[in-house]
Amino acid sequence: MSLDRQQKKRSFTSAFRTRSSMDLVNLAFHSLELGDVKPSRENFLQVERDDVTERNDTIREQRCRLKEKSRDELRTINLAEVAWHDRPDDCWLVIYDYVYDCTKFLRSHPGGQDVLLEYAGRDATLPFVGHSAVARATLERYKIGELPPEERIFRNPNGIRVSRL
Repeated sequence: MSLDRQQKKRSFTSAFRTRSSMDLVNLAFHSLELGDVKPSRENFLQVERDDVTERNDTIREQRCRLKEKSRDELRTINLAEVAWHDRPDDCWLVIYDYVYDCTKFLRSHPGGQDVLLEYAGRDATLPFVGHSAVARATLERYKIGELPPEERIFRNPNGIRVSRL
């Protein structure tokens, strides 16, 4: 390479380095200027928190109303009546003393319909233990009633009753 070409290359490189470092310096100055005029993030976050809190309160209120409504609308169904619903076209289960009509859920049950049909017309609480929160939420859609107080095992004010002694 000729000396003239090398000098041009050096001057270009040094100009590039100077320009690059100058840009970084300018950026630093710009960021310092912007730092002086910071918008208050606390106020923004506070508004956002308030909005989220209001939404959560609204959701909680709706859930409470639904629970109260569902308690009021639940009919009392005894075990003798549940026992009549033990077929694939009419499948009721008892889980934690609540009665569920799982007929529409049979085909979409992840474990297959046979698992549900095995307990159709009976108490299926023990096989249900260990299911996920999603499964419990799905189950709530099918709730149609509850057992009378004298037939309850799990929601008994005196604890679990094993026999009628």
